[in-house]
Amino acid sequence: MQRYVTLIRLRPQFRYLWLAAVVSFAGDWFNTIASVILVNRYLDSNTAVGLLFVARALPPFFLGPIAGVIADRFNRKTVLIATDLLRAGIVLSFLFIDRPERAWLIYALTIAQFVISAFFEPARAAILPSLVEGHDELLIANTLSGITWSAMLALGAALGGVVTGLFGVATAIIIDAISFLLSAFFIWRIQSLPHSEPIEESEAGNGLQDLIEGFRYVSQHPRTGLIASVKAFTQIGSPDIMIAIYAAQIFPYGKDGALALGLLYAAAGLGAILGPLLANALTDGSTRLLQNAIGISFAVVAAGWLLFGWAPTLPLALFAMLLRHMGGSTNWTYSNVLLQMRVPDRFLGRVFALDFALFTLAMSLSVWLSGILLDQTNLDPRHLSFLLALGSLLPLLPWMWLNQSDPQRHATTVEDTAV
Repeated sequence: MQRYVTLIRLRPQFRYLWLAAVVSFAGDWFNTIASVILVNRYLDSNTAVGLLFVARALPPFFLGPIAGVIADRFNRKTVLIATDLLRAGIVLSFLFIDRPERAWLIYALTIAQFVISAFFEPARAAILPSLVEGHDELLIANTLSGITWSAMLALGAALGGVVTGLFGVATAIIIDAISFLLSAFFIWRIQSLPHSEPIEESEAGNGLQDLIEGFRYVSQHPRTGLIASVKAFTQIGSPDIMIAIYAAQIFPYGKDGALALGLLYAAAGLGAILGPLLANALTDGSTRLLQNAIGISFAVVAAGWLLFGWAPTLPLALFAMLLRHMGGSTNWTYSNVLLQMRVPDRFLGRVFALDFALFTLAMSLSVWLSGILLDQTNLDPRHLSFLLALGSLLPLLPWMWLNQSDPQRHATTVEDTAV
């Protein structure tokens, strides 16, 4: 852990981005638990829960290309601050949802919140390489960012479940809004940094052309496109809807299942912390080992789903979620590192927007299909988990086959040539 502490101490600009993530990620899980409880309270339907996560996932998919252009054309720090402030106001509006007649606001406000969030993630991922130095620091910074999300999932979800169960949904909503304001403050402390490869003035007048250039770049670098698909492949089966359904139907501990919900999310967060940390101990930062770790992680995800479907007790279900998220978090972290190693700075926002758009599309489809299967067929949540285990293995073979033929897979660093 000394390397991670040293990076935070020596790189103050990265430290502010990291502190913003700490408070923002913690608030996100208060919001997730509050939203799920509102749906269960006023709508009480598996499909309704699934639609909640679709509403969270689809806006980044549709707006991803535009968000990527914004991240590459404008000051990324300004984009991050603006999105945080807007989301704070939107989140507070959830306080108006206090009866079934206003349940539609859950979806309307969720869509609005994640429309704004679509512009945050590409800018955050694209600004990170400019705050550290060297590929070793890049790997450590991405791992730290990933385990921070995971730690806040573990702590934020557990605390969110307890706070929501004891003090109600309104308290969780207010805490979430405050977290966005604190995040904006920390990002404001970052010194403004120019792009390392600024767009020439003659190229900056046509946003559509920027978008086309981004698509052309990925089409000319198919292995970069493959790496940008890793998060999507990992979303064969949505942990969010399965956790929500298990908490409501199979292990309904606490008021409205809030306790089980918080514990399952906490186990997922702990697994997401352990995954990259253990993987880093077994890799040297080379492209070959990073890619091999992603292949192994697909198998770990499948094993987690298999155990989740069988688990007769909540402790075993918690371990299954831990295992599933070990694989998922490693895939998330290492795909980020590989993209940041391969892609020139002036394309990073657009490539990460594609990466996030594919992820959200896959998550949306998974959530929607899971809700339909559970509501419209005799399939129960446990049987669905077994199917998800099988489906999670499907990306493993093409990933291994394609990467075996990569002529640069033995390199320590990889850098695509800009178009």
